This record gives sequence, structure tokens and C-alpha cells, in this order.
Amino acid sequence: MTISIDNGNNIEIVSPAGNLEKLKIAVRFGADAVYFGGKRFNLRNNTGNLSLQEIEEALTFCKTHRARTIFLLNSFLHEGEIREAEGYIEEIKDFKFDAFVVSDPGMFVLLKEKGIDSNIHLSTQFSILNHLSIKFWNSLGINRIILARETTLDEIKSIREHTDAEIEIFVHGALCISYSGRCLLSRYLSGRDANQGNCSHPCRWNYALVEEKRNGNHMDIIEYASGTEILSSKDLCLIERLSDYISAGVNAFKIEGRMKSLYYTANTTRIYSHAVRVLTEGCINGNHMPFWLSELDLVSHRPYTDNLFNEFDDLEFSKVPYIRKALFLGYYLRQGKDKTEAFVKTFNPIYQGEEIEAIFPIQGDTVQDDKFHIREIIEDEESVEMAQPGRECLIKFDKGINNDAVFRRRR
Repeated sequence: MTISIDNGNNIEIVSPAGNLEKLKIAVRFGADAVYFGGKRFNLRNNTGNLSLQEIEEALTFCKTHRARTIFLLNSFLHEGEIREAEGYIEEIKDFKFDAFVVSDPGMFVLLKEKGIDSNIHLSTQFSILNHLSIKFWNSLGINRIILARETTLDEIKSIREHTDAEIEIFVHGALCISYSGRCLLSRYLSGRDANQGNCSHPCRWNYALVEEKRNGNHMDIIEYASGTEILSSKDLCLIERLSDYISAGVNAFKIEGRMKSLYYTANTTRIYSHAVRVLTEGCINGNHMPFWLSELDLVSHRPYTDNLFNEFDDLEFSKVPYIRKALFLGYYLRQGKDKTEAFVKTFNPIYQGEEIEAIFPIQGDTVQDDKFHIREIIEDEESVEMAQPGRECLIKFDKGINNDAVFRRRR
């Protein structure tokens, strides 16, 4: 549900959809809008993305569930790619997306030349930090500006005072060591251009110090035996400052993570959707914040920060290991013969006799999460001790289970 706030703007939760499966989960778990790419010209070539047939299905699904569709054409164009980009736009121009995201003004020109009249959003990669830049792009027909991640809260407040243009910020997910994500490191170290969707994430690699004349004599820089992620950033999490950004006049909050799991998409979407609803309805969030923080801690992440570029506290360095407190097991596909049986798509092993958790979309202010005991697992019409990853199986639970369940096991 999109919620009105005092300044008349609507707040959206914009969720990642790395493939059609994740798109549907995002919508079911509360996304007001989903952003996704096709097979070309977006900045995540290594995620599933959507074929033309899947795009058509996604648009139908989103229209039925009243979610907006935001299509990504946000890679940077080299001169030799212009004709190919024109051809791809020709293929997708009849799809009725609610908006496109572009990083390259050349892509913006091509969309206009092809007669596309959907809204255009300017990517965070354009590094917009001030209201004069917004005024310039607004005058050319850009409807929404996705601000640079480096924009401070005070700057957002000032921007809102000077413009009524739509502004969007990233609220959760991975950060980049490069300004607004425009990194050359991947291309230099692996030959994969991050600005064309092929980032190899070298900032997450382990590094060690080597003395010039003692090749192979590695010295740990901090404290890892295997090396140190000296370039790796923490993950962004603005849940505790969300009310400040709402008050500042942000129109849309984007969750990063098209390459992350379906469980990540479901849980982050439902938490931020619930938080926005609670905060904009004027409720006191004291009773909700522990739940929000706990659930966000149960998705795979690096240590969280809301401190971009030393905005709030003194700059400090600390290690950034992944935190994995829960394992994504699978999700509900359809009911079996009754409510205690469900066909489940598995992503990790599930064992007969164990107890697992299920999370659900948050309805109003009701959290339906629960624990379920596995009575029996059926694969290929035979009872088995373990449901194998990457399969569809029938699971018999100890009690009835609702649709839209996403299953996890706490570590």
C-alpha cells in the first residue's frame, strides 16, 4: 500500500527483482514497486534478469497486484553499442513499464527518439547531490532522481526545500567503495566492466601485504588468516533513521540486492514496508524497532551502518565479515490435499523431523511468523529423509500453513 504523508507525496518501497521468481515474492511481501532488467543493458548481467516472455508475465502480475514496474537500462553505452541498444529498445518499447532507469544521457536520448513516454528515473550512478542538478534534469523530462548514496540527510532536507521533484534514496543493502558505484577496479583486475553490468566485486576479495623482494611472503594487514577485505564496505541499513528521511521528504526507498536471495528480498521488503506504514501513520515505533532490527539481522549481510562518509560519527575501520544467522530453505508453491500439506521449492536441504520457521507478509500490524515441525517429505511419490536443494517436494507439517510462506532455519 502506498501511504500519503503530510507534504502530499507518496512513499514507495522499491524492491529488487533479479528474476521473475523474486519479483513475485517482492510484490507479495509488500513492495509498492519492483525494479528489474532484461537480458541487455542493465548493471547486473550475472543475475537471472527477465526474458521478453517473462517481462510480459511480470507486467501482468504487477498490474493485478497494483505494484509499479521500473525497468533498468542503466548501463553506460560505448559508441559501438548504440545500434545494439536501439535494437533492444525496439524490442521492449511496447511494454507498458511505469518507469525506466537510465545512467547514460545517451540512453535517455534513445528512449525519447523511440517515442517512449514512460517516466524516466535518473540512476544513482549520475551522482546527483544538489537541487540545481535536479532542476536541470527535471527540465529535460526526468521524473525522478535517485540521489547519490553519498547525499547527506541535511542535503536531502535542503534539496526538498528547493524542489518538488521526486527523489529516491537507497535504504538498505550493499555499498560500493566507488563514488555512486562507478568503479573501475573490476575492469582493471578481472577485465569485467562494472559500468556495463559485469562487476566481479573485487572490493570483497581478500587481500594481503607482500614485500616487493619477497614474493609470496604474505603478511596479514589486520587479522584474517586468509587475507583482509581492506576495500570492502559495510552494508547500508537506515531502519533506525527511517523517520528522519521520511520527514526530509523522500518519496521512495530502494532496497539494493537483485543478486541476493529470494528470502532476502521477502524479508527486507516486508520490514521496510511495515516500517513505512507504521511511521507514516504516526505510530510510536518503540514497540516495533526490536522486531525490525532482529529480522534484518536474520538476512545475510555485512555489519550494518548508516554512517556514509562520516556524516554522523568519527570515521573508523573495522572488519566486515558476512553475518549469516539464518539459512534460506525454500518457499511455498501451492497447497497439498489440505492446509497441513504444501508443495515447496527448496534451495537448501530440509530434513524430516526437524523444526523450521516460516515468515509471511505482514498484514496490517499482524506478524504471522511461526515454527513448523516436518512430519514427512515426499519426493517422486516416495517418503524421503531429506528434501534436496533445487527440487519441488511435498511437505507434511504438524499444523496448517498459509500461502506465501518463506522458510528458514536459524543457524
